[in-house]
Amino acid sequence: MNENSLLQLLLSPAHKLLCTQEEFVAAIISCFPVAAQKSFADIVSTISKGFYSEPLTYRDSVKKELQAVSRQSEISVTDDFGSDTLDPDSLAYHRIKGMILSDTRYGFSTKQFAEDLLTADANPHISCHFLHITSGGGEAWYLDRVSEILRTLDKPVYTLIEKVCASAAYYIGCHGVQVKAVTQNDTIGSIGTMVSFYDIRPYLESLGLKYIEEYASKSRLKNKKFNDLVAGKPEQYIKEELDPLQMQFEAEVRRSRSALAALDPEHPVFLGESFDAVHSVENGLVDGIVTMPEAMNEAYGLGREWSRKNKMRHQAYSFI
Repeated sequence: MNENSLLQLLLSPAHKLLCTQEEFVAAIISCFPVAAQKSFADIVSTISKGFYSEPLTYRDSVKKELQAVSRQSEISVTDDFGSDTLDPDSLAYHRIKGMILSDTRYGFSTKQFAEDLLTADANPHISCHFLHITSGGGEAWYLDRVSEILRTLDKPVYTLIEKVCASAAYYIGCHGVQVKAVTQNDTIGSIGTMVSFYDIRPYLESLGLKYIEEYASKSRLKNKKFNDLVAGKPEQYIKEELDPLQMQFEAEVRRSRSALAALDPEHPVFLGESFDAVHSVENGLVDGIVTMPEAMNEAYGLGREWSRKNKMRHQAYSFI
């Protein structure tokens, strides 16, 4: 049975998002193809059929993309992070595409990404992590753990943005020693925090279903924050749920990108604005615009330099 992680993320108010509106809408359409359906029953039928058809796992789909990437250069690039038969100074290829989820086999998973980073970092045949990003963001949960791992990696990280790197995707991508974009028209930024979901109760009530909710006498605060949000009183939810995430996000970006560290807190970069690659170079979100082969050569150069310094370090230890 196919996982329903994305469906749960989109329908549950318990999940806070770091994503663009475009990424959210694209995810909604992928789960609810409303344009092609005539009734709610048709939509449910379509989704149910999808649960029983086995799609490609995310790892399998990445393998197909990696074949195209590998053809653009003679540099060894791999997604087999634990292999002991790789060429020296291979690049670890981490594809970050579409809606970011914490735990799924069929989309990009931050938990799997964390494991892959650690495995690749421990492999002596790999000298650089190559992050290839096309994503408008997604689930906020677990990003702090991923960032912690990215900060403590021994080997350099290179980030290449293709088309879009926004919100949660930039939360990840900002850790690159170098952050580059593929075209002038790539979209970068959206450093902001939001919650987005559909309140389906009015629709169910229109079908004759009556919603009942009662609490114990002492449970005065149970679900209050969420119920206030739905009722149009979001102040407590924003202050206690969204604002802390925003502060974490901004702090991580400032710590990872020296070019952004000195920006005023009210700079558009930290107010959720998105920019094309040209303006992103000007404001420090990215370092330049390159082709895929150029990016791979730059990442390979970072890896080679790391290998040289690492070899010298080990030689120095051997004389102690």
